[in-house]
Amino acid sequence: MSTPATYVGIADLDEAAKHWREHGWVLVDQLVPTADIDHAVEELWDLYPRPEEFHSGDPALRERFVGRSYNQGHKFGETDPEGAAFRPEQFLGHILFPYTSHRLNRLQVHADVLRFARMAMGIDDIRIYQARIWGKYTGVANYEQPFHQDRNHNLVPDRLEAGWWNLEGFLYLSDVDDGVAPTELAGGPADPARPYDGPPDGDRIAAAGVRGSFLAYRPDVWHRGVDLTRSGGSRFLMSASFKPGGADWIGYDNVQPVSNGPLWSKFAASCTPDELSLFGAPLPGHPYWTSELVDALEDRYRGIDASPWRDALS
Repeated sequence: MSTPATYVGIADLDEAAKHWREHGWVLVDQLVPTADIDHAVEELWDLYPRPEEFHSGDPALRERFVGRSYNQGHKFGETDPEGAAFRPEQFLGHILFPYTSHRLNRLQVHADVLRFARMAMGIDDIRIYQARIWGKYTGVANYEQPFHQDRNHNLVPDRLEAGWWNLEGFLYLSDVDDGVAPTELAGGPADPARPYDGPPDGDRIAAAGVRGSFLAYRPDVWHRGVDLTRSGGSRFLMSASFKPGGADWIGYDNVQPVSNGPLWSKFAASCTPDELSLFGAPLPGHPYWTSELVDALEDRYRGIDASPWRDALS
């Protein structure tokens, strides 16, 4: 069982960025305004059953939840139904970006999240490498996991020093408190001399926070998912993880396979050059661009403001 949730939010961005660099994790208290979260979450229920509907017992709603989940192909084998373990059904509820909701797509690149990620990582040139929503409901699975590090984000061992870190993040789309599975953290970064030996000794922290808060942690932080125990409970997060530009060895999700589709096209047309660069598009002034390619950009993403790319040609 998980420990009771502990409120650990830090509101000041400078203090939060410092805490992330020193401790490997931070919960930024209400980083995104509640009004922005609630505006986007109005469309969340086009993707997921409302919690009260899901817990009504209608099997069609469970089938809808399972059917829309992204199959990550986790193969954990047989596990004991009790205790901490990785179970395939724990990973139901993933829906990949871009979403059928334009509001949620815009939330994925919220300016406040980008500003914090750059502050914490200490670099301006960053990329989004993981973008998805994750919904959980009480009773779908035993969500209790062992402590672990997310070493499956990197093809090579993580370089655990400033300038090389990636930042994994969860934006809370719902209030996450005791009973609805706040992520549990081991309390600090691993020993840099022996980063993979196991979680450090000390207090365990349950990262409880209200919607709009942002949990950020580094790959050397030991953490785990815990079970939803509240009757009728649910929890919804948006994954927003960042890496330094050019760090091709780090990755998880990518948008190229769907970049000709209508969801991405509508989103891309609403983007600034900086927002598109988060997914790898070259910025204005990059030698990639010619006047013909800027014309093609306008044709591909109807309504995009291409003036920054065009002005940079002169």
